[in-house]
Amino acid sequence: MADEEISKAFRDLQFKTNETRMRIVQGEQNKKINYQKMRISESTKKNLIGLDENLKYYRSVGRMFLLTDKTAEISRHETEAKQSKDKIEAIEKQKEYLEKGLVEAESNLRELIQSRR
Repeated sequence: MADEEISKAFRDLQFKTNETRMRIVQGEQNKKINYQKMRISESTKKNLIGLDENLKYYRSVGRMFLLTDKTAEISRHETEAKQSKDKIEAIEKQKEYLEKGLVEAESNLRELIQSRR
């Protein structure tokens, strides 16, 4: 009876550690995507600043193009970069939390294995 409980607890802890590792990897991928979006927005903003005010600016939305002005495009890229930066920071905080939980789960697994011996 106790052997079954220990093996069930072991499976649960092992599942938790594997799931946590997968969530950390997925967070890293999301972080890379948001970092790339942030870099693109910042680069586009820098390029827009150097252009003439009298030019026509078009924004691509799906398969159509919208006519906008320079200040609206610059502010849009600033907000996109800020949102991406905020998402990156949130992912970092979540990663720290998950890593703490992973360390705790791994130590629980070690204790469980040692108690079984």
